[in-house]
Amino acid sequence: MSAALTIRNSPLPRDAEALRPTLPESHPPQASRQKAVVVQSGARDAYQLARALSEADMLEALVTDLFWPSDRPWAELLASYLPAGLRTMLLQRSEPMLPSRKVRLCTFTGLATLILDKLPRVPLSFRRRVTRYSDATLGRTAGRYASRTNAGLVSYSYYGYDAFSHYSRAGILFQLHPHPASMRRILTEELNAHPDCADSLRQEWELSLREEDFQHLVRETNMASHFLVASSFTRDTLVEHGTPESAISVVPYGVDSGRFTPAPHLRSAPGSKLRLLFVGRINQRKGIKYLLEALRLLDTKNVQLTICGRVVDGLELFRPFASQVEIRPSVSATELVSAYQSADLFVFPSVAEGFGQVLLESLACGLPILSTNRTAATDLIDHGVQGFVVEPCQPELIAERIDWALTHRAELVLMGQQARVRAEQFTWQRFRSGVVEAVSGVLASQPKEAMRRRTYV
Repeated sequence: MSAALTIRNSPLPRDAEALRPTLPESHPPQASRQKAVVVQSGARDAYQLARALSEADMLEALVTDLFWPSDRPWAELLASYLPAGLRTMLLQRSEPMLPSRKVRLCTFTGLATLILDKLPRVPLSFRRRVTRYSDATLGRTAGRYASRTNAGLVSYSYYGYDAFSHYSRAGILFQLHPHPASMRRILTEELNAHPDCADSLRQEWELSLREEDFQHLVRETNMASHFLVASSFTRDTLVEHGTPESAISVVPYGVDSGRFTPAPHLRSAPGSKLRLLFVGRINQRKGIKYLLEALRLLDTKNVQLTICGRVVDGLELFRPFASQVEIRPSVSATELVSAYQSADLFVFPSVAEGFGQVLLESLACGLPILSTNRTAATDLIDHGVQGFVVEPCQPELIAERIDWALTHRAELVLMGQQARVRAEQFTWQRFRSGVVEAVSGVLASQPKEAMRRRTYV
């Protein structure tokens, strides 16, 4: 293939001011900030949203399923006597900077979903019913608690319908994935184009949910007064379905740049095979077939692809590429960092993604990225500087960028250096500050006695 792609010179990343999240216009002083209830299950975003409001003295409560109170002396003592595996599992459901006295638990539903996660042979339909029951329980509990305490309400998506239905005022929705109708459309297109990947595509919530539950996901986007999203792509899908752009705050996630760090000595030597890396569930929503088709188009043995993640669609997709593809279905946290550090280019051709945390992890490890404009890539990099952004579902575009990387190894190294510089600007502190500014601005602009739901048609 012809390497006609030109890399754009840009010695400095975008300045910090340009990276500020999109926020409401009104940002009140801290003394006037109202408190809010947050609802989520699991350790979503490592509890950063609830932690942000807690640090700003804005958290009324976090309503969740399971949470380990690591700030309590008895919990710390007990954890020291537990087996390492169990201790690690408990600490994953904790956040030392989030006071456990601020946490309200729905323990029964949490244990039920946790047990299901450990039983892989449970039918999907039953797992779906239990999960949705748990989501509804969390939502109802949060909505009622926020109404009773006269607090604001910030719900992650999937709990919003029940939370807002039991809440007397307007709520804020953290839209995790793109709008459910957009997701269903994109996934249906993939299902029609790639019926051999039907198993994984039909496991996606937007296709597997019964119609009533799916409509609840749609309706929760019509019940919120304001939205928090992590990417411009998610924002654009909300706008596509009638949400005013002014009602959406884009606050990208952060990354632990102390844990995810470059190790230049691990990169491949000039003249050796180009090492590609993919991390995530190995299914068609992540665009895995488009990546394999790009390898076929390249028709070269000078590319080696490592895939870290669980195979969903089956190994038959990879048989024609057995000499070029290594699949690692289970890697430790340390092994994952090492995989980022030793690769030359991170490839993430997802067809629909609310963000894609693996993109930030790659950048932090000094690894250039190649992704689509249906992820957070457009929010994280400048095309041709820290990586590349292509249209989804087009393997020839992926192949073209990989072909460029094969013949521009020195430029690829420089691209990786700028990737690290860019990642350092996306801290979790920056995310928390953006969340506080957005939520406080929304709550202050809607006085308690006048707050009403706004419906977008």
